[in-house]
Amino acid sequence: MEEKNILSFIKTVSNMPLVKIDKHKYLVNTFASEYPSLLQNILEKGAYDAGVPLNIIDKKSKEAINYEIGKSTAVSFVSGLPGGIIGIGTVPADAAQFFAHALRIAQKLCYISGLPSFTLGDSMTDDEACLAAVYIGVMFEDKNATIALNTIWKAIAEKSARICFTATSIVGHAVISSILKTIGIKIGSKSFMKSVSKAVPLIGGAVSAGFTYASLKKMSYRLYDKIKESKYSIS
Repeated sequence: MEEKNILSFIKTVSNMPLVKIDKHKYLVNTFASEYPSLLQNILEKGAYDAGVPLNIIDKKSKEAINYEIGKSTAVSFVSGLPGGIIGIGTVPADAAQFFAHALRIAQKLCYISGLPSFTLGDSMTDDEACLAAVYIGVMFEDKNATIALNTIWKAIAEKSARICFTATSIVGHAVISSILKTIGIKIGSKSFMKSVSKAVPLIGGAVSAGFTYASLKKMSYRLYDKIKESKYSIS
């Protein structure tokens, strides 16, 4: 798939019902009862820089992942949407379903950690889709995505990522292009598509949860671990 099609795919998936997570509501629900005095800083800077204990950040991040993994065997984001994914050529709805769960997990981990997140839905720009691609790329063990993650954390440390942040300007177009290529290869992989097609809950179909649970959980913990490692390395 071409870069523009990958970006279009990410933007289309982001616009599916239930994929968007409200940052303010999520962080309030997650931290307000235990850390009311830190809540404003958590909302502005993330839990790490707000001073939330590391063991609590670890607990909340893992709870977020496990909650979404549990939903991955029961919730269909593509219900009622046109088949054949929704305007993105030959990418089927079950791949969109899988990526919808990945985007939800990435959002929560971004919100907790203080990483730049992305506006989901109709307002998502190409640059925000590139940012989402970085996080998905880390899930897929793409080396350039991990480098990009490190670069983003460094930019945050220098106070430049929270003001007028753009993924392409901070990470670089060549790196983003490489990450998008990796995602395109994954989406086009017969083994990936065959496994996903057997795993996601679609309307009227039987669900085999093994691949979704095992693979999505592994990918999600990989993203969390890299977020944590990268944050520590520049702290």
